[in-house]
Amino acid sequence: MAQSNSQSELIRVISQITAAVTNTTLYSPTHPQVAQYINKAYDLLDGLLKKNLAITLLLIGDDLIADGQPLQAGSAYVTNFTRILRKNAVERISFLNGIQKPELQTLIGDIASMESASVRASQHIKLGKVDLRIVSDADSESDAVEAAGTGTADADDGLQELRALTLAELEELKETYLSIKKHRKIDVRGVDDMVKGFIKGFRQEINPLSLLATLKSVNEYTFTHVTNVCILTMAQAESLGFSGEHLHSIGIASLLHDVGKIFVPEEILSKPGVLTADERRIIETHTVKGARYLMGIDGIPKLAIIAALEHHRKFDGTGYPTIKGGWTPNVTSQMITIADVFDAMRSSRTYQGAIPLPKIVEVLRKGSGLSFNPQFVDHFLRIIRYQPPAQQKP
Repeated sequence: MAQSNSQSELIRVISQITAAVTNTTLYSPTHPQVAQYINKAYDLLDGLLKKNLAITLLLIGDDLIADGQPLQAGSAYVTNFTRILRKNAVERISFLNGIQKPELQTLIGDIASMESASVRASQHIKLGKVDLRIVSDADSESDAVEAAGTGTADADDGLQELRALTLAELEELKETYLSIKKHRKIDVRGVDDMVKGFIKGFRQEINPLSLLATLKSVNEYTFTHVTNVCILTMAQAESLGFSGEHLHSIGIASLLHDVGKIFVPEEILSKPGVLTADERRIIETHTVKGARYLMGIDGIPKLAIIAALEHHRKFDGTGYPTIKGGWTPNVTSQMITIADVFDAMRSSRTYQGAIPLPKIVEVLRKGSGLSFNPQFVDHFLRIIRYQPPAQQKP
């Protein structure tokens, strides 16, 4: 779909939602005119989602961003919808494929209500707020105290919040990577917000495997993969005692570790067969290209540049890129490497089916001391609560 057509259709959706909100405010949620606008908005949105699977709108300054592009600034509908989002402190809204009309009705009712305390997310509508507060060590200690006192119900609530966050961040991360692909410089604040959300929500009792995003299509792999690597790496780091700005930098590094793949031709990344030697060499350039790209972005932690360069360097000094002088990968790169390999093997792709967990664990253990830091392998298997299959009696 051409970008202009996509924007035009999305603006039509926004116009119907805005009209529904306005008429709900003027009349009532049950007024026939409101139902007419909701029905039209739902039909248009459902049609768009069948083509795009997910649509994310970001409120950045005075701009409403979709697919890395500001929506038509002169549109009265866009201006009014932007005002509505800002009034309700919503700065990111994602509509997911499978949305049901009652979800849209609830969203419109919440937005229009003077009594509703907040706008509620749902299974197929995810909402986000930008929190620019810097997480301090004191904040982390406070969160730890709260976590220690939580019961099972609180843990379940935290799990659901993090699952919803994973879906929302996946859509925002997609916007970030697509901006890079279009040769734009990314805004680090967006990546910061993703990491802060994960830091705030992590709890020791939550198994990180329960948070991993599911691959929707072959084209989703890069975005889903880096989201999962971030979850698995931050779970390792937090349980090892990293906190505050250290944990924050590790989160950014893990989210951006694969950024260099954006500069590799798609036909090579998704090739179903065995790669040629030349294709393999091209893929292996993504570590250097990613590090070089991140060096040009203001506000990126040095750790992110290092991780982008090193995440295919092995514990024993082999791997790529070739670095002279007995270079040992940073501990963050070592954690990312384990998470990277683990998630790659558990994902089904065009050239490889998903590998069973016991086989993945076998690969990690065989690579312990060679490809992977042996202490980190043991620690990783503990935090994912891996239990080997019971031995069958002869």
